[in-house]
Parts: sequence; structure tokens; C-alpha cells
Amino acid sequence: MTQGVLPFKYEEEKNNSGMTALAGLPVYLDLAKVIGLSKSIQQHLKIKTNGQGWTDSQVVTSLVLLNLAGGTCVEDLT
Repeated sequence: MTQGVLPFKYEEEKNNSGMTALAGLPVYLDLAKVIGLSKSIQQHLKIKTNGQGWTDSQVVTSLVLLNLAGGTCVEDLT
């Protein structure tokens, strides 16, 4: 498969189960990178003031991916 903007490569694995392990989520990370979501979050959302823990961009991106993956509450991030 073709390489996207993120530093990983998609690999296809043949199996008969027909199931995926949320393999479509990296495509949304590519999209977020291309549209500059992280830069926009850093520019407009300034909640985090110290240098510890997740950045605002990491928190928002995680919540967006959680929503896309079908999560029902923030605790699903764990």
C-alpha cells in the first residue's frame, strides 16, 4: 500500500475472519495531519499551561479517534 504522511506503512494481512482491529483509524490521523488539526488546536486552545502530561492536541486527537472508534465515555481511552 502507499505511504501516507505519517511515519508508518499499511500492511495487508490475509485472513478469513472478515474483522478488523479499527484499522481505518490511521487514515483519520493522516487527514488530521494534512489539514493541520494539531497546529489549529495549539493556536486556538490553550488549556494546558505546564509541560507535564499530554498536550492539548494529543487530548483532542485522542477524543476524536475515540469517538470514531465507537467509544462511549472518556474512560474508554484507557
